[in-house]
Amino acid sequence: MLVLLAAAMPFRFPVWFPASFPVVRSVSILDLMLMVGLITLVLDLKHRGLNLGYPPLALLLAFPALASALSLVWSEDRIVTLRTTVNFLEAFVAYLFVTRELAGLSAARIVVFLRRYVWLVTLPAVFLLLHVPGFAPYEPGLSPTSGDYLSYYTRLSHPLLGRSNNLAAVLVILVPVLLYFGHTRRDRLTTFTGLVAATAVVCTFSRGAMVASLIAGIVCLLLSHRPFRGRLKPLIGKVVTGTLALAAAPVALYLLNPATHEFFAGRLSAANILLRAELYRAAFEKIVARPLLGYGAGVAPRGDTSLVVDVHNTYVQQVLYYGVLLGLLVGLAVLSLPFFFLRRRGLHPLAGAVGFGVLAEVISFTFESSFEGTVLRVIFYLLLGMLAGLLRSSIPRQRREAPQHAAEVMS
Repeated sequence: MLVLLAAAMPFRFPVWFPASFPVVRSVSILDLMLMVGLITLVLDLKHRGLNLGYPPLALLLAFPALASALSLVWSEDRIVTLRTTVNFLEAFVAYLFVTRELAGLSAARIVVFLRRYVWLVTLPAVFLLLHVPGFAPYEPGLSPTSGDYLSYYTRLSHPLLGRSNNLAAVLVILVPVLLYFGHTRRDRLTTFTGLVAATAVVCTFSRGAMVASLIAGIVCLLLSHRPFRGRLKPLIGKVVTGTLALAAAPVALYLLNPATHEFFAGRLSAANILLRAELYRAAFEKIVARPLLGYGAGVAPRGDTSLVVDVHNTYVQQVLYYGVLLGLLVGLAVLSLPFFFLRRRGLHPLAGAVGFGVLAEVISFTFESSFEGTVLRVIFYLLLGMLAGLLRSSIPRQRREAPQHAAEVMS
């Protein structure tokens, strides 16, 4: 719970290091919690091996870290690449820590943790919108009179995780799992929490997250071969209630929050589309300049101020970092994550809901830069560990994949 609380409110504070050691500039509470988790993982090696959960999933998650470390050889800025590599390693530690902690727990208990995390993330966003003291946007160097600061109040955003797209990226992966689990287990609190998460995503007005969810739903529907065997009447009631809630919440936000009016006026223009097109154009020019190796993990091409932050497309960004071949492999590893879960629907239908959520997330990476966010990357790995733990706990023991070591079989 301490790790989940730190992941929900990852307050970051600057730390002093000598100028000769510029890798670490600031540390968050989540960093400290995971550092403690790493120590426990190392100490635990005396008694048992690392619990990788699903080894193929762990391999997919480790591949971007390996590519980042490899790019240190040719990186244009080794300090930035080293910082990115450390962040990937931290994210992988989050996956390993959660996998170990959830081993042996029931599915219902793991869902309790997922529910708590949704509330821990959503409530600060609501408090920010209500101007509750202590929940103002926290972004060092951001002026309270700037447009970026005021944009936090135009749609549902998080004071520490960042503006609306970041909040949507954290919640969208959990919506299908909570709604499915709540419906199939007749757990009203879980269903309600899933509806709250879905409503929060809609109130972020994140077009990328909503479009990604729609595309993921269509893909999962096309892949599904199971006929519906449940009772139709309760499902229709939940769908109608959910649809009304998803429609009413953004309308209420628009009517009650004057700042949202100004946001919508700019949202309907083509300026954002033209800006993305310009980012892609600049990115492809830089890729053509260095197609084999790229510029190094986390490194913006020198001399191009338009690409200082990112391209707002994870998969193009990987090619920019690692070159065409390695960048495509890293992008393919990320794209493979949802299908790892979807192909396990034969073991348990819950795998379909998990795959739905992960698919919506990786599709949203096509429109957003969430995977490049240092905190969001760690949270993404942490949530994948929780969802994998949930799936393993829901599959009967005799139908799970074989353990990693013979010693585990003997035990």
